[in-house]
Amino acid sequence: YLGGTDFDQGHGIAVNGGRAYVMGTTSSTDFRTTQGAFDRTPNGDVDAFVTKFNASGSGLEYSTYLGGTHSDEGGGDIAVRDGRAYVTGTTSSIDYPTTGAFVTTLGGFQDAFVTKFNASGSALVYSTYLGGTSGERGEGIAVDGSGRAYVTGSTFSDDYPTQDAFDTSFNGGVDRNDAFVTKFNAAGSALAYSTYLGGMDNDAGFGIAVGGSGRAYVTGSTVGVEGSSDFPTTPGAFDTTFGPSSDTFSSDAFVTKLPTG
Repeated sequence: YLGGTDFDQGHGIAVNGGRAYVMGTTSSTDFRTTQGAFDRTPNGDVDAFVTKFNASGSGLEYSTYLGGTHSDEGGGDIAVRDGRAYVTGTTSSIDYPTTGAFVTTLGGFQDAFVTKFNASGSALVYSTYLGGTSGERGEGIAVDGSGRAYVTGSTFSDDYPTQDAFDTSFNGGVDRNDAFVTKFNAAGSALAYSTYLGGMDNDAGFGIAVGGSGRAYVTGSTVGVEGSSDFPTTPGAFDTTFGPSSDTFSSDAFVTKLPTG
């Protein structure tokens, strides 16, 4: 088990050097933390957590809270490179911890966050908000061989930050969201590229992986009465048509490979 006397939920896991790294969400004021961890004190009603086990799973190498004074959901994912954990999730805290950041202020009612820890879990290498003036959720994260983080999730913002993008325009409309795919530089201080991904209905990215060539592979869903029947597909794709009937609230998965950027 991993948790305290209240609600605890694991959302992401990665392995590096035979050691499991876990991130998730906790409401426990007594969630198990370790001496020297970045943050041993709960900050709000809901915090994210990041925990590293030893190789046998019998003890903790580090374990820390992560968040500000409002809700911080470790409902995203974790990736590890060279013993350093990269995490993404969702925050509504105006005081979410940032350092070396691309953005240092909360943009809407909630933003995605992207945070990189040092190898010991005692400090942040960088930590940043990610979003526009509406709302975002961080869902998936991956890291390439140069230590650059790739993040996917969903956005309601028509001003989500784009850079060298496949799609610079918000597609969803009122009460509808687009997926996003964002690649950071190695320092976490700027975007290498950032793009919307979606059609006219609700689209969200949930998982992301990076190939050796630096190309991002993203999966998620398109949801709605019609779904995004105009979700971008390519000639020769396995399936170019939204599958469910248009008279019910339905969804399709999507799989998208992006070029390098």
